[in-house]
Amino acid sequence: MWILKQVLLGVGAFSFGLIVAGGFLAFISMIGVIPRLAAVTKTAKQTVLYENSLIYGAILGNLFSLYERQVPIGAAVLIFPGLFGGIFVGALAGALAEVVNVIPIFTRRLRLRKGIPFLVYALALGKGIGSLIQFFLLYHVQ
Repeated sequence: MWILKQVLLGVGAFSFGLIVAGGFLAFISMIGVIPRLAAVTKTAKQTVLYENSLIYGAILGNLFSLYERQVPIGAAVLIFPGLFGGIFVGALAGALAEVVNVIPIFTRRLRLRKGIPFLVYALALGKGIGSLIQFFLLYHVQ
C-alpha cells in the first residue's frame, strides 16, 4: 500500500509539474517572447534552438525539483547555472517588458522625458545588487 501511494504521488507530482511547465511555455509562446528576443539579438535563424532549449530546460527543471538529488560540485561551480539562470530571467523580463510596453507606459505616467536610459540602467543595477544580496546574505554560500 505504501509503494502504491508513493508511485501515485510521484506520478501526480510529475504530471502537475508538466502542466505548470506547459502553461509557462504556452504563455511565453503566445506573447511571442522567443521570436522577439531572437529578432532583437539578430539570431532569428536560431529560434527553433531557443524553443527546444526552453522545453528541455523545463523538463530537466521538473526532474530536478521532483527528485532533489544533491551533486557535490562546490559553490564555485554554482556560479555558472546562477549566471545562466539570471541571464534567462533578465532576458525574459526585458522581453516581457518590451512586449507589453511597460517602459513607455511607465515613463508617460511619470511624465518622464529625459533620463530613460538611466532609468533602465538603475533597474538593471538594482536587480543585480538585489540578486547578490539574496545570494550571499540569505543563502549563506560557503
